[in-house]
Amino acid sequence: MRTRGRRALVGLLALAIAACGPKPAPLAPAAPKYPDLPVPVIPAALVVAEPLRARHNDAWQLVQAGDLRGASRAFNENLRAMPEFYPSETGLGYVLLVQKDFDQAARRFASAAAKNANYLPAWIGAAEANMARGADAEAIVALERVLALDPQRPETKGRLELLRFKQLPAMIESGQRARRAERWDEAKTTLEKALAMSPTSPVILRELALVELGAGALPAAETRARRAVAVDERDAESHATLAMVLEARGNNRGAADEYDRAVALDPRPEWREKATGLRSSAELAVIPPEFRTVPTAATVTRAQVAAYIGIRLERLIARAPARVTAVATDIRNHWASSWILPVTRAGIMEIQPNHMFEPAAQVRRGDLARIVSQLLTIIPQRQMDLARWRQAKPRFADVPASHVFYPAAALAVSAGAMNPDAGSRFDPTRPASGPDLVAAIGRIEDIAGR
Repeated sequence: MRTRGRRALVGLLALAIAACGPKPAPLAPAAPKYPDLPVPVIPAALVVAEPLRARHNDAWQLVQAGDLRGASRAFNENLRAMPEFYPSETGLGYVLLVQKDFDQAARRFASAAAKNANYLPAWIGAAEANMARGADAEAIVALERVLALDPQRPETKGRLELLRFKQLPAMIESGQRARRAERWDEAKTTLEKALAMSPTSPVILRELALVELGAGALPAAETRARRAVAVDERDAESHATLAMVLEARGNNRGAADEYDRAVALDPRPEWREKATGLRSSAELAVIPPEFRTVPTAATVTRAQVAAYIGIRLERLIARAPARVTAVATDIRNHWASSWILPVTRAGIMEIQPNHMFEPAAQVRRGDLARIVSQLLTIIPQRQMDLARWRQAKPRFADVPASHVFYPAAALAVSAGAMNPDAGSRFDPTRPASGPDLVAAIGRIEDIAGR
């Protein structure tokens, strides 16, 4: 008994000594598991019962402690008690986000934001969830809302710019589809949004120019197209787009010049043909009305022939080496002077020894044959054909080989530019008609390859 009493006494003394000694330090709280997540705070204006408030705060502590299942139960319990309690719905959205259930998370954040459009944690979560699930359009909306609520977020601005740029190809394609379907307003709205993301894109600028062109807003179309060209002068499509706009505005010469610039960068046959046709139209627009009757005229003058050649064979004449330097004194202020000068300089038509061109004089068939023969000599790529045509010796009932007009008439006929009549008469002194001129120059165009 005495032994037991002594042991009990020793135990009590030990307990007393331990109680008087230093107490162990309390454990430090664990670091937050997800420190980057925004706290779904309860706004002061939201009236919430204290038990729900306490459970919400405890649930967030569970999230940061890594107890996602416990946090989910607590948030769901709050929502069963108060379905409009959007902070807990936002908290539940973050639980789902951490669990990588991005679709469900996005739905929760959208529901919370619908209950309070100014609740920043819900919009931040919506942006994260939508980016994670590849819903770029919804993510852009969320990021824009985040910046509207809190502009001082440079990282959000950067992410928004990247997402917008990523969407550019799809937006441009959507705008193009709307333009092709002639939904002008839709196309313009879509492409202007794209332009706001990439203000110096020639692709977007020229697409907008085509939209304005289709909608009939020609001044706006020209402004857009010129800006596209200014942004990148090496973009052939932009030059072609500007050409289309200028043609619609009646500026055929300017349109032809732009098509020429496009061809220099990308030699498309259709652009080259457009340039040639528009330049011809521009030239025809400035000459007197009587010239427009040339294709059906019974007779043609030297001025008309020079102008017709200058218009239809402009490139061929421009490439021809200068052969004549004499100046005609009777074409000053004449309507055809701009075509007479290059045609005479190339030696296609002659200036008289007295420095007169005689623009009003009628052209005979023999004269036209000489003009055709001179044109044939300046087509460099057909010199072998030229030699063959010269060797041919067609016979005419009225023009023997010794006749002054025979060499020219023979060459013109052999090349297929002129024809004798049914009786094999060439009639070199008969006036050349408009159809004679049109047929001859048309054949030269074919031989030269336009």
